[in-house]
Amino acid sequence: MKPVSAMQTAIICAAAVAVTVIVMIPFELPYKLADGATANNSKYLVYVVLAGVLALGMALIYRYQTIKKRAQLELTSGEQYRNLADEYRRLMDMAITAQEHTDLKLGDVSAQLDHLREQNNSLQKILKDVE
Repeated sequence: MKPVSAMQTAIICAAAVAVTVIVMIPFELPYKLADGATANNSKYLVYVVLAGVLALGMALIYRYQTIKKRAQLELTSGEQYRNLADEYRRLMDMAITAQEHTDLKLGDVSAQLDHLREQNNSLQKILKDVE
């Protein structure tokens, strides 16, 4: 559920006031009793107000639950992000360590190859001297 802008909030409030006025008009109109006197439907107004309070309470509870769930999701996604970042760091450390080991092995192989070249050169020199 995305946040509501100020304009949308104003439109919602104006619509709520209009609906309340329309609903309450019949309760304010006087009606004639059997003896010719007039009376108002104020008893029913109490029920309308109670229904409105109940609806408002339900809307507030829904809003609270929505905000609570969104906060939990944000916390969870934050934890997941931290876990992924930690896993990425661990993999990077492993990659760097593997690269260092590869460089060391490559240096050893190069040294051995240089040593074999020197031996090969000296062996060829000896064979030429013998000929």
